[in-house]
Amino acid sequence: MIEITHNFDPARFMWLWTKYVTGFNPAKHCTNAILGKYSKKLWKGNPDLVEQPTILLDEYPPDSYSAIYICGVNKSGYSSGKNYPHNVHVAVLPAHGHTDTWEFEGWRVGIVNGTLSAIPQSVDELPKPHRSLPPEFTACRIFRWAAAHFAGPHA
Repeated sequence: MIEITHNFDPARFMWLWTKYVTGFNPAKHCTNAILGKYSKKLWKGNPDLVEQPTILLDEYPPDSYSAIYICGVNKSGYSSGKNYPHNVHVAVLPAHGHTDTWEFEGWRVGIVNGTLSAIPQSVDELPKPHRSLPPEFTACRIFRWAAAHFAGPHA
């Protein structure tokens, strides 16, 4: 099971969610690009999230998902559309016995039994079939990650 240690403050996010990723829907972007079930432990709606800095993501069997995706949409700048560069995006691949750390703008995630999965930083890093899609797809970090993660051998 993947264990996450975090310092997330749900009050600073419009949305904060975690998904056990099982697939990719290339016809969608944002949260709908990744298929799977949401965590009820690591999300803004957990009233105990601040008091639970370490969460064991054991809600589904380890062999039922290929990754964990954490997304936090920053409240600051949201109404003016200036939050995008400050949103949290963390993709974690299960890897028993491995640890990793992610840090961004004061946020910190420690990972036990997993490793970080890279999110493509530019359209050029996307698999070729996805590079010519509209910006709402190609700019979306969730879509970028899913397209790369689920790319076939000839991407």
